[in-house]
This record gives sequence, structure tokens and C-alpha cells, in this order.
Amino acid sequence: MRSSAASDGSVWARIPRRLGDAVRPRIPEIARACVDAIAAEIPEYSGCFGSEPGRAAAIEQTRRGIERDIDRVGAPAMWQSDRLADFRAHGRTAFHEGLSRESVQAAVRVASRVMWRWIAEIAQETGLSGDVVYGMAEGMLGDVETAMTAVAEGYSAAEAELSGDGERNRRVLRALLGGRQRTEEDGPAGLPERVAAVVFRAVPGAPALAPNVLPDHVIADLAGDPPAALTAEPDTDLTGLAGLPAGWTAAVGPLVPSGSAAESFRVARRAADLAARGLLAAPGPVVWCRDHVPALLLLADEFLAAQLAETTLAPLAGLPEKRREHLAETLLALVRTRGSAPELARMLDLHPQTIRARLKTLAELFGNRLTDPGERLRLELALLAERALPDQG
Repeated sequence: MRSSAASDGSVWARIPRRLGDAVRPRIPEIARACVDAIAAEIPEYSGCFGSEPGRAAAIEQTRRGIERDIDRVGAPAMWQSDRLADFRAHGRTAFHEGLSRESVQAAVRVASRVMWRWIAEIAQETGLSGDVVYGMAEGMLGDVETAMTAVAEGYSAAEAELSGDGERNRRVLRALLGGRQRTEEDGPAGLPERVAAVVFRAVPGAPALAPNVLPDHVIADLAGDPPAALTAEPDTDLTGLAGLPAGWTAAVGPLVPSGSAAESFRVARRAADLAARGLLAAPGPVVWCRDHVPALLLLADEFLAAQLAETTLAPLAGLPEKRREHLAETLLALVRTRGSAPELARMLDLHPQTIRARLKTLAELFGNRLTDPGERLRLELALLAERALPDQG
């Protein structure tokens, strides 16, 4: 079962804030109890925690983890996106330290059990009802399974990098993005039915991408040209991309059948190029192609888009820049809505008399084209193309 779907972290949303406040001062004590229990119950960890520096480091790591969990009271999505990354990283570290997969998963179970006992006792001390405590217990069981799956993912990813599976996955990725079907030579790859391609682009001098920028189960080649990835659940798997290093952009293509991954890659790569030129805007470093379909369609052929704008909007040529801008704004609202002067005035936040004057000018410039459905569509496309290609207008 995929970890991203195993739990929504809702246990933390159900914990009353007063319990979180009561737990917080006792977090260091809980962390020590968790580490001591792991060392006592799991022989492989007794050696790791045998030295005082090793034990102290484990306690500090556990303390930070518990603290972050308590910080997430009422914010399950945050737990989902970055706490699971901690568990995947823990799985990777455990593999490189020579611990077995079973031991590291057992450590998660032991720590969760100890932490829950402490939280249950504190809940009783604060007077919470049994129903609330039982509800939290049920939610935490789901969270334990989610955490164990994430640990296994990190462990498997580190294992695959040494066994050659990582290189095979990269070959599969490049085959799909290049439009070629996977072959037996590429090796096995359990691909989902639908995938979205992700293309990364950086400005010169940007820092390198961190290897853990994507979840371990996402097939990726971050050293490729361009760096790229395939994901079946972009809304879940790509939350970490909001923190891309300065200078980096990620374009997410449409979700398509896996056999059409090359098309998603083509659209994402085009979006990354347009974003780099300032022709696609996004509130952060991630450009979602689904939010820019009209612009991507118009700019599929920039020459034709420019020709459409130039020939269709020829009546506006030669006007002073500000007047042309105002008339174009009114024309776009008109062809989209066929609204009256008062309606357009409300839409554009202008006086109706100002709109009437503009409509009179537009009627003189474009005549019957303003009432012909085909011409209205052509005018709308031309105006959108002009906006998408400001330097071509």
C-alpha cells in the first residue's frame, strides 16, 4: 500500500489543543522513554544506542519528531507532506547503517506504542473523555502503518540504488518520455495506468537539486537533460516542490495513460520553456499545465499566434498605446459576454458612459464582425494570443 494514501494524518487534527499544550513540556521525557524502549526490545538497536553520543543523538532526533507531530495539531496535511519524508529518510539511513528492514519498522512500532501510552496518561490527567482517547488511538494505528510503509520505501530506495534498480528505472523513464515502449531489456517497472510528467529547469548558477526533492517511489532522473520524473499522483507526490531552490522551476504535464507519457513530457517541457521566458505565470516554482491550457494551446505555434493577433486586430493598429490597451480590454469583455454597457461597466469597474464611448469606437473599427459568432471567437483568440505574446503585439 502506498504510504501517501495510507493515512491523512487525521489523528493530529483530532487531538484537542489543550492536550497538545500539556504534552509539549514532557516531550524530552517521552523521547528518552522511546529510545530506551527501542534499545531494550530490538537487539540491532542496542548497539547503535550503546554509546552515550549515539543515544543522545537518537533522543534528539526522536524529540524533534514528536515536537513536529504535536506542532501539527489541526494541520494534518502538513504531517502528510513532510513528516513522511522524515520516515523515508530514516529508512534510507537505516539501510546505510546496516540495520535490517524488519528492525527499523519494529522501532517505529515500539516508539509509537511508548508515545501513545504517554499521551493517553496525559489525556487522563487533563480530564479528556474515554471516547476522545479511543478515537485518537484508532487514528494513531493508521498513522503507524503509514509511517512503517514510508520507512520501507526509503529503505527500498537506498537498496535499489546499490542493486541497479535505480538505473533501470531511469532507463524506463527515458524510454517512456521518448515515446518508446518499455522492453524486457529495460527491466521490470510496475507503472500505474496514468502518469504525469514533470520537467525541471534552472537558471544558470542555480544550486543543485537535492536527491530527496521527490518521494522515493517516484521514478525520476534528476541528472538528465532535462531533469524529469513520472508520477501517478502529482497532487500528493509533488507537494515538496514548493520548496525548490531559488532559480528552479518545475512544470507538471497533464495526467495521461502511461503509454502517452511522452505527450505529457512534451507539454511539460514546453510549459517550462514558456515559464522561463515569462510567458506563463505561477504563484510559486511549480507550473501546472492544467492551469494554462488556453495559453499552451495558443502558443503551440507562436508564429501563427502572432499572425492571428496582427491580422485580426489590425483596426487597433496605429492607435496610441494607452487607448489601444483600453479598447482591447473592452473588446475582450464584449466578445466573451455580449454584455450591455452597464454590465461591462460593472465587470471592468468603469462608468457606463466610458464603456458606451468605447463601444461606439469599437463598432466603428470592427463593424459587423462584433455580431458574427465566428468573428467573435477569432477576436477573442487574437486578444488572448496578444496577451500571451506581449512582445509580438
